[in-house]
Amino acid sequence: MRRSDEIRRYGGFVTSIVEHSVEVAAPVEEVFAYVDDFSKTKEWMYGLHKIDPVTEQTRGVGSTYDGVMKIGVSLTSRIQCTGWEQDRLIEISSIKGIKNTQRWMFTDLGDGRTRVDAHISYTLPGGPAGKAMAAAVKPLIGVAVKHTSDALVRNVEAL
Repeated sequence: MRRSDEIRRYGGFVTSIVEHSVEVAAPVEEVFAYVDDFSKTKEWMYGLHKIDPVTEQTRGVGSTYDGVMKIGVSLTSRIQCTGWEQDRLIEISSIKGIKNTQRWMFTDLGDGRTRVDAHISYTLPGGPAGKAMAAAVKPLIGVAVKHTSDALVRNVEAL
């Protein structure tokens, strides 16, 4: 398991980047299918309170969802799949609300094992409100990443 955190400041905004890798004892096809199924996302993504499709298409580039994360504060976004390659990549970017991008990359390690690399970035507004939100969220990010990874591995390996 590898995890890194980075914070960048652009103008009045603060962008945080979290990268994390985990290995799953399951074939890449199973791991990808599980992560790609929006109806299962609340089972493994820590803090995800709500995810509702807003398009008929529910997978692949163009599928769009409204979501609410509760990690200290409620973060609301409309997200859209902006990158999708079968058994290799799922990329989700916000198109409304809290600016964020999630990139999930899948690598077949052989012997029925898969590595999942996550690259997650989110941008919070500047000013007093943004600083308060960042202060509330920052301590919970490590907890969220750990719980998300543990749940993903546990749930996929139990399939």
